[in-house]
Amino acid sequence: MTTTHSDPVSATEAGSSATPSLKKRLLKIVLALVVVLGGAYLVWRQRADLAIAVQELSLGRVAIAGVLAIVGTMLIGQIWVAILHGMGIRPSLRESHSVFYVSQLGKYLPGSVWPVVAQMQFGLRWGVARRTMLGANILFMGVVVASGIGVGALLLPWSSSEGLDRYWWLLLLLVPLAICLHPRVVPGVLDWLFDRLGREPLGVRLTARGLFTAIGWAVLAWVAFGLHLAVMMQSYASIGLVEVAAATGGMALAWAAGIAFIPAPAGAGIREALLALTLGPIIGVPEALTVALASRVLLLLADVVLAGLGAILGRRTS
Repeated sequence: MTTTHSDPVSATEAGSSATPSLKKRLLKIVLALVVVLGGAYLVWRQRADLAIAVQELSLGRVAIAGVLAIVGTMLIGQIWVAILHGMGIRPSLRESHSVFYVSQLGKYLPGSVWPVVAQMQFGLRWGVARRTMLGANILFMGVVVASGIGVGALLLPWSSSEGLDRYWWLLLLLVPLAICLHPRVVPGVLDWLFDRLGREPLGVRLTARGLFTAIGWAVLAWVAFGLHLAVMMQSYASIGLVEVAAATGGMALAWAAGIAFIPAPAGAGIREALLALTLGPIIGVPEALTVALASRVLLLLADVVLAGLGAILGRRTS
């Protein structure tokens, strides 16, 4: 009869490897719960504004605008993915989206820097240095802000008969924006700053293909958000291509300004003020404010839905 003896060293190694795996799974479950509960709390706080939006704009229009808000937010996520790929950082698409959508809830906290902090920390699991993730996030925000101002500059001056008189100054920003978007400008500036601080340089550059892909996704995102506004604007006026162009340019410019004004959580107040300014001549200022507030609630809902899905996807990744 043959007796089988267990290897105590193997058993010990198996137990020690199982413990970190269990801790990792528990951490992902806790993170998913925090995201879901935090998102539910954010939505609950906005329940009154959502009820007013449904009452004034109709449930059907709010539902369609909500779907377009999700589409636009997903396209914003693709900007980040394109920049990561352009810098040679290639996590799986599922993990990239999980990290991006979950981290976006941090923008509703004062300071608006928490998504960057979270993404820098998440980058460690991919073997990417924090300074490199910082560079990717600065490039991401640069593309969003520059493309937003650029789309606003291209569309708003021609969106009405008075548009050129009102928004001529935006055209002056196109040339400096194009210079700032060059693939070598932002990484070069960051390397200069890191050198002054005695830190290592980024060591990577964004490829031209990565940059142009990110800009392409940004343009599609602004179109989706413009349609998102236009659907709600139809409650107050007849909407054609000119009005859609105004909504697209207005949202792009308002979003860019909201990001640039860091102290405001998710650009609160800044975005609504600019939307009231750009949409007011079309549907009236009070109506434009209603649309802007409804848009903010729907964009919050989109962030919460995608963050919840991202937390679930992240829990399923090994």
